[in-house]
Amino acid sequence: MNSIVKWKITIMMMALALVCETANAQRWRRNYYPRNVVTVVTQPAVTVHVNNRFTQKERLAMAVAYLEKHKYLTVKKYAKMTRLTIATAEAELDAFVADKKKPIMLVMDGRKKLYTKR
Repeated sequence: MNSIVKWKITIMMMALALVCETANAQRWRRNYYPRNVVTVVTQPAVTVHVNNRFTQKERLAMAVAYLEKHKYLTVKKYAKMTRLTIATAEAELDAFVADKKKPIMLVMDGRKKLYTKR
């Protein structure tokens, strides 16, 4: 009977050793991947330059001619006429307003910007 108990204890110790080694191997395998973070910055391959066919003087003349026939000029309408983006059109109209020699002035209608002739 004593030999059977020793035999069971030996089997249990071997099973426990195998379970511990398996857990140890899994722990190291889980941390195998490096933790370095690499950031990849991409830039466009081609820079596109949009060439507008109108000069600033021509665009000012277009705005003044439009204001001769209409009461107000909006940024969206000016952008459509000159084929500029809305942000660029608004900046250019604000530059025209800032120059006192140019015949365009700003009128605010709530939150909407309207441009009219001086």
